[in-house]
Amino acid sequence: MQIGFIGLGRMGKNMVFHLLEKKHSVVVYDRSTTPIKELESKGATGAYSMGELVGNLHSPRVLWMMITAGKPIDEVVHTLAPLLSKGDTIIDGGNSFYKDSQRRAKSLMKMGIHFLDVGTSGGIEGARHGACMMIGGSQAAFKKTERLYRDMCVKGGYGYMGTSGAGHFVKMVHNGIEYGMMGAIAEGLQVIEKHSKEFSIDFLKAAEVYEHGSIVESRLMSWTVSAMKRKGFASIAGTVPQGETEEEMKKLEKLSTMPILRQSRLGRAATRKHPSIAGKLIAGMRNEFGGHRVLGP
Repeated sequence: MQIGFIGLGRMGKNMVFHLLEKKHSVVVYDRSTTPIKELESKGATGAYSMGELVGNLHSPRVLWMMITAGKPIDEVVHTLAPLLSKGDTIIDGGNSFYKDSQRRAKSLMKMGIHFLDVGTSGGIEGARHGACMMIGGSQAAFKKTERLYRDMCVKGGYGYMGTSGAGHFVKMVHNGIEYGMMGAIAEGLQVIEKHSKEFSIDFLKAAEVYEHGSIVESRLMSWTVSAMKRKGFASIAGTVPQGETEEEMKKLEKLSTMPILRQSRLGRAATRKHPSIAGKLIAGMRNEFGGHRVLGP
């Protein structure tokens, strides 16, 4: 299947590598020429402008955006739309707010252009070897592009969630669950670290045992252990840098009673004034699965 791909950052570049391995024809564009040239060497077709990107795709075109949510999405859609034709499809695989996705879909449908909102989970590792995707929008457009999700995801790891906005809505709730799980792992391990001298506990060994066969065994637990084993872990400040989903989490909290999400979000914010072991662990986890920045001592 032919696809145009916009945004070759940590997630996007690895998704393109995966698509190429699955024998898809991929035309790539990014503001930086470096990842374009890297992917060209792996078999992708490079495009150095939006016009060149669209011109290299046959109709009906499918274009996937993997860029920062908010204004950058609107700017790309505004540039792309006049270049496209009726029946083309734009896919937003990022962390956009679901109401923004509904607005974009409604606007593009007036031009006969489909817009699918795809919540993507699994981090950098998932992008490279098999992600999880939640898709919203026209069911007909989903069916026409289903091979992409099947090839990019782990078995059973994708599904049509419903009408426009549903994909990003379900992903938003997923992010809320993720906040709570990360907070629980971090605060639990923080207690063990606090009392490790009292019992002569090996802090890392406790986390490693949790990782194998326990009820809390999970990918997040595995990423926590990986972070703890890294040479630079000791130098990570106990502060969680603000992420792009925190404002979205505030909106989610208004949709339902979610005290666990609220406390985990506030806990992250608190580390910016009062660094902690829990903050160090969450920062380390985020860096492992998403390449998110960490702060030094």
